[in-house]
Amino acid sequence: MASSWLFCAISAASGETLSHWVQLGPDREIVVRAISASPKCPLLQVEGRSVAMQKRATPSAQFPGHVCEHRAQETLGQVSVDTKVLPTLSPTVERIAVIGDTGCRIRGNRAQACNDPSAWPLTKIAEEVASRSPDLIIHVGDYLYRSSECPDAEKCGGSPFGDTFQAWSADWLTPAEQLFQAAPFLFLRGNHENCGRGDKGWFRYFADGPVPSDCPAVSQPWITSVDGLDLIVFDSSAGPAPHSSPDLLPEYSQMARDLFARTNGEGWLLTHRPLWANMRAFGELINGDDTQRAAFGGAMPQAVTLILSGHIHAFQAIDLSDGPVQSIVGNSGTQLDPMPTGVARDIEIAGHLADLVVNNGEFGFLMLTKGTDNTWLMEAIGDTGQVQIRCQLAESRLTCI
Repeated sequence: MASSWLFCAISAASGETLSHWVQLGPDREIVVRAISASPKCPLLQVEGRSVAMQKRATPSAQFPGHVCEHRAQETLGQVSVDTKVLPTLSPTVERIAVIGDTGCRIRGNRAQACNDPSAWPLTKIAEEVASRSPDLIIHVGDYLYRSSECPDAEKCGGSPFGDTFQAWSADWLTPAEQLFQAAPFLFLRGNHENCGRGDKGWFRYFADGPVPSDCPAVSQPWITSVDGLDLIVFDSSAGPAPHSSPDLLPEYSQMARDLFARTNGEGWLLTHRPLWANMRAFGELINGDDTQRAAFGGAMPQAVTLILSGHIHAFQAIDLSDGPVQSIVGNSGTQLDPMPTGVARDIEIAGHLADLVVNNGEFGFLMLTKGTDNTWLMEAIGDTGQVQIRCQLAESRLTCI
């Protein structure tokens, strides 16, 4: 199989469109994006008629392709780019796949074996996700992990690095190609896409709104609705790991008040850094992001039943006695954090009681399947397709088998 970082040359040889996908934007907006090797945007067909795509970004030294987009409200019907049919959002959303923290870590002397599909299984995970025919795929952030030159030729020799098209292609665009063909996406910004790290590629390709002239530390939150479910998107990328900065508390608090005032009915909060976590690693107890907890605590309505996050490189689900279920899906490719697999009960987390904490420390993703009684089946699935954990979400309560 050709190396991921040859994607640019391979794609350019086979056509002018290097990559294309469909993503959700605020207020039920549907966005089609494409990366083109040509100054001319590719031909977009919507229900048999030609529609002009708008230029989003022009080439730079690190990003040679043009980025084009088309924005529309609600469903687009059948859509194709250069005669290739793209998935659009179904009016009935019953299967949602969640992935996160997907790139291959290369930083200083630390190198994941990017050339070994068992050590970096993103392509296998993508195959498993696509095989389940999701209606929507949510990426909870952290795409770009190749931050420095590969120190070990056997593990990652020749890998690109830094905030460039080649590195974004190796870490995300190429392995995600089958996912782009399977379902529309909702993308979150992770701390690997914060200013001075992977922000240029993030804002160029996947962020909502126009490409900014200067990198904002925090993007404006937004809400979209799919089949009656509010998806509340919050940017918690700023600040040092594992916490966001306490300096952001006033800004977060105002955003939270404005955001939750606009929710209607059941909602899920999507934020890269988990509000709640239960993990002992790197010499400390990690209990989540206290800045978000302080900002959201008094503003979050009971209609928010689930928080979806990444950031910690494992799977965890936490059933709080006095709040929504927190699910962490940060195990979809990058080097895993030490998380023992198992179930714990009656755990205190940052002064709150968790009735149930379910952990899995292996690679995988989360599949959410809607039941007939408005419940959701939550399945943590491994990179070879095995179900690792099976739970049911009913309102804001979790029951696991």
